[in-house]
Amino acid sequence: MSLLLWMLALVTAQASGSVSGQVTDASTKTGIVEARVLLARTDGPLGESIVGRTDEQGRFTIANVPAGTYRVFAIDADYLRKEHANPVVVSAGKPVTNIAIAMTRTAVIAGRVLSELGDPAPNVFVRAWTQMGQVAEAKTNDLGEYRLFGLEPGTYTIGAERYMAPRIEGTNYLGPTPPCPDCQGEGEFRQPVVGLLKTGGYVDPRVILGRTYPMVYFPAATDRAAATPVNARSGVVTSGIDLRLVVK
Repeated sequence: MSLLLWMLALVTAQASGSVSGQVTDASTKTGIVEARVLLARTDGPLGESIVGRTDEQGRFTIANVPAGTYRVFAIDADYLRKEHANPVVVSAGKPVTNIAIAMTRTAVIAGRVLSELGDPAPNVFVRAWTQMGQVAEAKTNDLGEYRLFGLEPGTYTIGAERYMAPRIEGTNYLGPTPPCPDCQGEGEFRQPVVGLLKTGGYVDPRVILGRTYPMVYFPAATDRAAATPVNARSGVVTSGIDLRLVVK
């Protein structure tokens, strides 16, 4: 190392500090391996956070942290994001130690959705609500299976709904389009009825029959007030939450 680089490294070390601690599972008290630890300046955007990782014991040390006040976050795919109780003040040459963050495992709710005939119902939206509103959405696969993951432990109302039913409004035929990968719900297309009649284009028979597919709430209610709440526990897959669609 040249003298210039050595002097630059020395100045940087003297003008910065370090933050260390441990990230643990709130239930088992064991360290969480490979959790990300973020240091976000209280006067800056979260996107410019300094990032570290925990070791096999859940311990971490982030060196060369510029002096300032930081919020400390722990992030792991199997846990709820957790912020340390208080911001930490990093001073030049003074390490901040013993930062303890206990994380709570997320919950999973899973099951199947069947059609009104008892067959697997693919591409059905399954949603989870708390008293605060909708918090999660998934779509069934070809077997009618769904999995709502990353949930905060608690009580949920679970509902299933087909793609939006096609309909005629005024002179237009309206129907659903597939959702974008990061969107909730689906989009909508619009075509003039006159054009469809001239070309012989497809019109969903549900439009003619006037059938509707209402939201169904677990286990078999079309009124949300009559739904049975589902208790999702930390670190547990609550399975068998099955729903059957109805036609009106």
